[in-house]
Amino acid sequence: MKSISRHGEAAFREYYRRWFPKEAAFETWLDVMKNPASPILRFHPEKEKELKTLWGKAGLLWQPLLWHKNAVLWPPEAEPGTPLPGFESHLFYPMNASSLLPVLALRVQPDDVVLDACAAPGGKALFLSEFIGTKGHLVANDNSPNRRQRMRQMFEQYGATSIEVWGRKAETIFKTNPGDFDKILVDAPCSSEKHVLNSAKHLGEWSYGRIRQLKQRQIALLSGLFLALKPGGRMVYSTCAFTPEENEEVVAKLLKKKQDAIRLCEPKNNLPGGAGIKGDYITSFPPSAVRRVWPDNNHDPMFVAVFEKMKEK
Repeated sequence: MKSISRHGEAAFREYYRRWFPKEAAFETWLDVMKNPASPILRFHPEKEKELKTLWGKAGLLWQPLLWHKNAVLWPPEAEPGTPLPGFESHLFYPMNASSLLPVLALRVQPDDVVLDACAAPGGKALFLSEFIGTKGHLVANDNSPNRRQRMRQMFEQYGATSIEVWGRKAETIFKTNPGDFDKILVDAPCSSEKHVLNSAKHLGEWSYGRIRQLKQRQIALLSGLFLALKPGGRMVYSTCAFTPEENEEVVAKLLKKKQDAIRLCEPKNNLPGGAGIKGDYITSFPPSAVRRVWPDNNHDPMFVAVFEKMKEK
């Protein structure tokens, strides 16, 4: 690919325009990305009755998310950002609907040992904890002391005190924990174009070089964390980036690197989203083997790929 050397909004537009067949589609994408998506409110199954009662007393419409029963849509009677009944008592956790996908794709079982490798701010780890039984264990890892402290506080507020918090360099966890985890979630650092487009500072600093750096970081994360996965274990890679270089190309690179030791699994069909982006750069898997959620009024962008570590013959 031709190198993009310029910085800023013009360089951003030049790079991302190439992925859209028509200018109108690109401008629509930009408009959607610049606007906040309406959050869903995810709750623990044991809290549903109490929360539903509070909302009924407040005259709020209860609309469950169609593809996940333990989440409800933002009530149309309330302005966005309004404190809702149950928020101060931590009966629900607000998050974007797209963020549920990586957790659901991991298919955690009650006795699994699970690692959320890049866990902050902790919403996905909190969700993961609801699948873990008394014989299972969940580790939420993040290498920032400040982010870890905020995560711990949030876990305590929601009563998820069984989550163990680590502060390790994720790609080196295998050195102390080789093959220890049944499931690993890698919600990797990424370009996060929605954040960039809503920050004049970050848009002004944007460059193609940042994508290249993140791609190498993502490959390093997956390669190292794969070694911490048990044979037969499952690893989910997710980003909120749009660029195929941080998504489909990273998947192709990992498959080539691990070869017969790894298998790409198609996500469940009942989850939202569609196939990945086609391109000559992908020959090792069909676009349908990964899942992309395109941004709209209710969803932020999300990419999900599911890997299985093959058992030794």
